[in-house]
Amino acid sequence: TENAVANQLINNRVNASRIERNNGGRSFARSVRDKIQGKVACAVEDFFQGNNKEARIYSNSYWIEQHVRLPNDWRTRFPEYYQAMTTYQREGKNKHDDAPDATTGIAETMTTRKAKLKSFKGGF
Repeated sequence: TENAVANQLINNRVNASRIERNNGGRSFARSVRDKIQGKVACAVEDFFQGNNKEARIYSNSYWIEQHVRLPNDWRTRFPEYYQAMTTYQREGKNKHDDAPDATTGIAETMTTRKAKLKSFKGGF
């Protein structure tokens, strides 16, 4: 999957990427960095996520509902993502939680960076 991620970063001219380093992600991020070097100006940041996944997903769900926009046909274009996002349950085992977890990561990145910019610039 390192090749697939590297190709997506290159093809979409991504300038910043965050890769969770839990369970081997550090070497994954290193490999992606090597594969994109000289092909795209993209900063690849690896980070550790130690907080409770279910709590993170639940606490960011309102922000996601208010700010994440998906195409009208996302149900048919991205059926696995749609299924995972629309069937996630607050309590109980969720067999497929990668989509809600990754989307939560986007929310956390956006809200954390926005807060940092506000404190740095004194607001937007």
